[in-house]
Amino acid sequence: MHKFMEFQAVVLAAGRGSRLPDLGGLVSKCLLPVGPYPVLWYSLNMLEKIGLQETIVLVLDEDKSNILNALEKCPLKIKYELIVIPSDDDCGTANSLQHISSCVNSDLLVVSGDVITSINLNEVLNLHRKHDAALTTLFFDNGPEEWIELPGLKYRVKPDRDLVCIDKETQRLVFLASASDFEENVKIPRVLLKKFDSISMYSRLLDAHVYIMKNWVYKYMVASNKFTSVKGELVPHIIKKQLSKPKRSTEKRGTSEKHVDVSEDVYDFAVDNGYEDKIKEMSLYNDHQHGKKGVYYNDIIRCYAHIPDKTVFGIRVNTLHSFYLSNNKILSKWEELTGSALEEKIHPDSNVNTNQIDANSTIGSKSYISEKTSIKTTFIGSNCIIEKKVKLTNCILMNNVTIKEGCDLRDCIIYMGATLESGCQLQHCLVGPHHVVPINTVNKHQQYTETTDSMITLG
Repeated sequence: MHKFMEFQAVVLAAGRGSRLPDLGGLVSKCLLPVGPYPVLWYSLNMLEKIGLQETIVLVLDEDKSNILNALEKCPLKIKYELIVIPSDDDCGTANSLQHISSCVNSDLLVVSGDVITSINLNEVLNLHRKHDAALTTLFFDNGPEEWIELPGLKYRVKPDRDLVCIDKETQRLVFLASASDFEENVKIPRVLLKKFDSISMYSRLLDAHVYIMKNWVYKYMVASNKFTSVKGELVPHIIKKQLSKPKRSTEKRGTSEKHVDVSEDVYDFAVDNGYEDKIKEMSLYNDHQHGKKGVYYNDIIRCYAHIPDKTVFGIRVNTLHSFYLSNNKILSKWEELTGSALEEKIHPDSNVNTNQIDANSTIGSKSYISEKTSIKTTFIGSNCIIEKKVKLTNCILMNNVTIKEGCDLRDCIIYMGATLESGCQLQHCLVGPHHVVPINTVNKHQQYTETTDSMITLG
């Protein structure tokens, strides 16, 4: 018997993190550690919390085995199928989704593999259901980016900003563009201002990269084969199409002299599958109070945006800043995120010989911690070796790290396989994979990485 699902969930986990130059190289973004688990676990846990039993995870071939090994060590009930997509440089999120077209037969819930949030996704799904939306998105209203002093070289990165326009009365998402697309003035379509009475423009919202799309939107994306990115191309395109109307066959581009249609428009896909039009005619419901226009302004295509309360925690781990900040906050937000306390902060397979470990630290499996070692607000991965008289304060240590006797590290990120020789004193430093920091090194705000052609490689 065929199993019908209202929504099919897809997690995008094939990104290298173009905004993570200091963490890039061959390091998979979805496997970066945030607290005791990799980033990807938080996206899957979010789906599990709303009752979904299975999901598709899109990954690169070279990451598949590492992701499987990492997830097997995490507490998860949701079933996940890892599907490999091409690792071409020009393969975007929309291209990735096209590779599962044979599997998609219902509305699609697309989730980025780098989002960590305490929101109940049913709030977004219910908004989509309520208005029978073509597309529904999620934004976080976090306000100005929280400042935090980062490890590594000091540099300024200008954050990407979106210009988002939402109708106050109906929650319709009516305009979306990158601020970088405009030099000075922002031009809003006049028809949009005429149609909606009270539009709010935002420039500091964080796009969660959570999208719910009708099955016909997905089919249109696949059939048109002209979109590379979901966020940058498909979503703005569908939002813009709300302001248009279906064209007559004679108006369509690509029609022959006999008016035979040889191309398909978005409205060829945006058709009611049931009795939606008849229900609207019989109902007294209207989504707006003013004006004489019909429900939903008689729009066939409708897009919506959900912005939860500011108290809802939401972050995307796609920059060095957000990676470091998420680790800084994760334990204080743990119950809010997962609904239960984190009981196992020290893995039972680890060998810990010191009692100087505070409650804000975690230790992974098969790690060895020597006596006379102080660990405060620090996350230690698996198979690490920490020798005697080491002090770790507010640090992130990934797997297979060795810290030798007498080292004092503060506010540092140490990548997998790195070794710090005895007596190193580092503050706000970043050490790349398999790098060896020489004995008695003393430094602040430095990056110890292998370099090739002046490019930092951390893989």
